Amino acid sequence: MRSYKKFSRILGIGFLFSVSFGLTAQTKIALSQETPNFKDIVENKLKKTYRISLDKICPIETDAVASRVFKEYGAIFVSNNGGKLPARCVFDDENQVSTFQAQANPKTSVVGGTSITLQEAAMNALLEAIKDAKQQNLRITPRGGSTAAARSYQDTARLWDSRFFPALNHWVGKGKISRKEAELAKSLPIHEQVAKVLEWESKGLYFSKDLSKSILFSVAAPGASQHIFMLALDVEQFADREVRKIFAKHGWFQTVKSDLPHFTFLGVKESELPALGLKSVTVGGQKFWIPNM
Repeated sequence: MRSYKKFSRILGIGFLFSVSFGLTAQTKIALSQETPNFKDIVENKLKKTYRISLDKICPIETDAVASRVFKEYGAIFVSNNGGKLPARCVFDDENQVSTFQAQANPKTSVVGGTSITLQEAAMNALLEAIKDAKQQNLRITPRGGSTAAARSYQDTARLWDSRFFPALNHWVGKGKISRKEAELAKSLPIHEQVAKVLEWESKGLYFSKDLSKSILFSVAAPGASQHIFMLALDVEQFADREVRKIFAKHGWFQTVKSDLPHFTFLGVKESELPALGLKSVTVGGQKFWIPNM
């Protein structure tokens, strides 16, 4: 992972140098603020460090679900955490998830009275953040029990159903989705079910809890949550600006737009994020670092 950190810096510098040679000073300043394409950054990382192509892990060109997952949750692919990155962007079942988690050097600690599990590098950074917060008379605690951190495949499936079924019943009641379509959707394999929901949402039939936005801003597709990769934590004090600053100091950032309590461990300084293909957007007064696609 250290080699990738050095590589990402070189890539960012090389990008800016190659496009700015011979341009005016004003134009150079503008270009220096641009963010490289996230997909290109990930492809280069995977090929150089892991000798594998992106389409083997996340076929974003041929699979609509993989494409959306990569766009919404893909920030973990540039995590410089010293631990294990996902071998795929969507796991198919519990066996795949448990196998990955067992090999990802998990570490369990009691935080705020709740036992949570993260990859070791993420947990160590969290514990340091908690120490910093305590010195400022601030608290950092998990939001929602033990599943605030690591989650099983079944956890993600249960959360998906908590949004899918109520929204489906709502749109059937409104006459926007026929009962026949709804019954068919319920029986689909989960990957196809997610694809069907995304298709309905493209027509304005949203499946989030408040029915105002995509379900993926509310819960992850089963098998795709950053929590599965043990690099995410839902935080009770997410609205506290000082807590967010402490998290950023220790490599934790908000990377899933509109999911306010959710933080992702990337293990780098905030100043390094643009060179990793992440751009900042503000939602609800909070800054999110999302893939620049």
